[in-house]
Amino acid sequence: MKRYATIDIGSNTILLLIGQVTTQSAFEVVFDGGETTRLGRGLHRGEKLDPQSVQTSIEVLKGFVSLCEQEGVQEIACVATNALRTAEDADQFIYQVQKECGIAPRVIDEEEEAMLSYLSVQKDPHMPQDAVVMDVGGGSTEYIFRHGKDPSHPVQTVSLTIGAVGLTEECLHADPPSRDEVLKLHQVIDKALHNIPPSLEGELVGIGGTAATLGSIHLGLDAFDREKIHGLQLSFDELSTQEKQLQEKDLAGRKQIKGLSTDRADIILAGAMIILTTMERLKKDAIHISTHGLRYGLFYQSFMGTE
Repeated sequence: MKRYATIDIGSNTILLLIGQVTTQSAFEVVFDGGETTRLGRGLHRGEKLDPQSVQTSIEVLKGFVSLCEQEGVQEIACVATNALRTAEDADQFIYQVQKECGIAPRVIDEEEEAMLSYLSVQKDPHMPQDAVVMDVGGGSTEYIFRHGKDPSHPVQTVSLTIGAVGLTEECLHADPPSRDEVLKLHQVIDKALHNIPPSLEGELVGIGGTAATLGSIHLGLDAFDREKIHGLQLSFDELSTQEKQLQEKDLAGRKQIKGLSTDRADIILAGAMIILTTMERLKKDAIHISTHGLRYGLFYQSFMGTE
């Protein structure tokens, strides 16, 4: 059976999915993992990528390509999102990846990023089909939805430049964050959310590292376990309790929370507040957690003929 791989180069993490196609509509996961590289660290539009983050990302990509070779992968589809949409030197980074890793990342726009994320939910039997999908990234958050339940209605996408890394850098400086900083963060998120309709039908689904991490914290996992987290449903009250805990602890304290990886401890509060403020805005009392996301949608699109 043929094996393929997808790589998602995000602002905070780089993710790799290796799948073995079993039928025209299904594949088995051979490997699904990622590494934090912070490619979007300190990045504002028109500025250059952080050199250390670039080098870390290159090394991670080299390792991923090597793993693909070991696993007999025939083709790799690689896309990049907000960090490379934003950076002045994105072309230079892509050239370096081509030269050193042998793959050519394709920078996708906000609409395609959102559509691939939506596809990953649409094809997943464990997720509600009537869904409002949100993906909290490091530099942006995408929302994908239909107006009404009619499947013939077009899917709409909204991408907001609020992300867990960017908002942490912009708003949270004290350790632990001050009340004023948390208030400012909430105001920034709330203002951005006026760009999405307040009444959307469908259950809320969260994909990406922030949602998965909140699921891991809820379960108190000693090690991140995608299978245990995938399909979890968290209530607004449960997430509110988590948020208060995150607000009260300094960085060292957050690193001791079971289920929270140390490399995400500094940005998780901002990510959690994006999700909670979204739930307030859309009046959703729960969120489904998906650990799949863009790389799964890209796999369906690239290797299984799904649009």
